[in-house]
Amino acid sequence: MLRLFTANLNIELLKQIKVKTKTIIGLAEIYKSLGFAGGNGKSFCVGADITEHRMRKGEKWTFNKSVLLGDVRICPLEYQVWEPIIASVHHYALGAGFYLAMECDIVIAAEDPEFGLPEPRISLPTLLAPFLYDYLLICLAMEILLVCDRINARRAYEMGLCNRVVSPQELMNTAEEMAERILLSEPLSIRSIKELYHHTRQMDYLGRLSLIEHTCAPVWNSEDAAEGRQACYEKRKPIWKNK
Repeated sequence: MLRLFTANLNIELLKQIKVKTKTIIGLAEIYKSLGFAGGNGKSFCVGADITEHRMRKGEKWTFNKSVLLGDVRICPLEYQVWEPIIASVHHYALGAGFYLAMECDIVIAAEDPEFGLPEPRISLPTLLAPFLYDYLLICLAMEILLVCDRINARRAYEMGLCNRVVSPQELMNTAEEMAERILLSEPLSIRSIKELYHHTRQMDYLGRLSLIEHTCAPVWNSEDAAEGRQACYEKRKPIWKNK
């Protein structure tokens, strides 16, 4: 299992995470590539290292210097990572860390974390504002963006930002149990479902039908599909080959 995000984000750490994120794509078996974000360290992610925003007198900020969205981008969807990624969030998920948690497919939170986008409190615009449409209703997004208060895990659960809230002691076990349940399904099917969900969100009806055909036909005709049907007939557990 891969553990991707901890601590605060600086450019060097972003480069390391980018390599790990790209590595997920090349792994053949879903149980080797099912990524875990967080889990170790003092926090899930407290956001960008603000010391990297210090500029000399007369120096201007440019978008390519952005941590997370600039020259070094690390979000899984940036690299079309279709393997599932589970976030295990503890202590803090702030700023860029908040967005990284939202980019995961399933979010398991301990009872202690705080979520938030506090950038305006230090006179920084929240670059992630356009992406909150994907995760929250407008009034809830505005609450996080404009009030800038941190929210606890229970409130995050009420807002639909996490799937489970558990004790800190149960955090990793719960994430791993969720992974095991995903692993009961055939790997190619899981990948195709995630790809369809994300690729079709901005498509019209005909575009969605076309992508369904393109994505699902190879899965329906795969060796694993035949194995799944045969296992169903024989009332046994299938043996997946990821083929």
